[in-house]
Amino acid sequence: MFYKGIFFVAFLMLFSVSTKTVAQEDESLTFLHGPYLQNVTETGATIIFSTNKLSVPGVLIKSGDGKFELIQNSTDGLIDVGKNIHKVRIENLDPGQQYQYKLFAKEFIEYHPYKVVYGETINSEVYSFKTFASNQKQINFTVFCDIHHQADKLGKYLDSNNIEKQDFYFLNGDILGHIEEEAQVYSGFLDTCISKFAAEKPFFYARGNHETRGKFARNLKNYLDLPDNSFYYAVSIGNTRFVILDSGEDKPDTQEVYAGLADFDKFRLKQLEWLKKEVVSKEFKKAQFNIVIVHMPIIKNKENRYGMEFLAEHFGPVLKKAKIDLMISGHMHKNKWINAKKSGFNYPVIICSNNDYIEAEVDKTGISIHLKNLDGDIIDEHKIEK
Repeated sequence: MFYKGIFFVAFLMLFSVSTKTVAQEDESLTFLHGPYLQNVTETGATIIFSTNKLSVPGVLIKSGDGKFELIQNSTDGLIDVGKNIHKVRIENLDPGQQYQYKLFAKEFIEYHPYKVVYGETINSEVYSFKTFASNQKQINFTVFCDIHHQADKLGKYLDSNNIEKQDFYFLNGDILGHIEEEAQVYSGFLDTCISKFAAEKPFFYARGNHETRGKFARNLKNYLDLPDNSFYYAVSIGNTRFVILDSGEDKPDTQEVYAGLADFDKFRLKQLEWLKKEVVSKEFKKAQFNIVIVHMPIIKNKENRYGMEFLAEHFGPVLKKAKIDLMISGHMHKNKWINAKKSGFNYPVIICSNNDYIEAEVDKTGISIHLKNLDGDIIDEHKIEK
């Protein structure tokens, strides 16, 4: 009876696996997550989405009354193929132009060296986006920080946010807490962004100290398209140059909680060398306004912990000499406006709490900042005139 019991259990396990496999094979090709826009510039955009099966991804795009054109990317001469995340980069676009697009995916039934059998081809509904332009008279953007994977809070922010008016978004650190698995990336913020705005308006990500933690933290880049594949970068939009910095962890690399896996001092010093080149670049110097987006504020403060002290010592003097117009930060879980005379580096800093968000406008006259609460009420305002 003992052996019969073993065989019976083994049969049930085999039957379960076989049934699951057949069920998966019987599933239709479908889009799982997305689309969402990344790395939009004056002449390009990246569209990211995922499918449930091995497929050839693409994007059908058109402008005006033109026909949809299929864009498929290739790597080293081979058309991209994948099962999970698909990133389709579209180049040679026109500045300030509105484009319509649809997702495209063609399923693989068999994929052998000399025989490929395709399955169904699917398309999504039609979405639209607009490229940036250097001659934009005004830009509008929103900044969220310290969500800590509370997607319901993010959704409430967006319910009161004037989405139609926004050109783009910044996710300024600690949007997630420690990252343990892929599902957390989607449920923590991505699916909410997609459902509210990200299919038609891009977001730019600034990593916080909490997103460096957890066994899945090293995979975060897979879900983003960052300029030069770096967590620190700069983008020009309208008359403004945005410098996005990665402030790293807030404690010394030697802290026991990091278990010997942190190397942020070296990372920040490498970033510092990049920043020194950025602030003397043609793009930075010709911009009417220069705004720094960084999770941990770079200020002189006797209460600074290790990470903020490191940033103040090394990055503060560089940004002071560069004469930036504004720094937008979070991390401290409280709202604070620090004028240029009190920041220690002769630039103003706005720090946003973990229960509020920022809407900003930039035009030729200056930068207008509106700090809003969960209900969308304006609780503070500032204007930086040029």
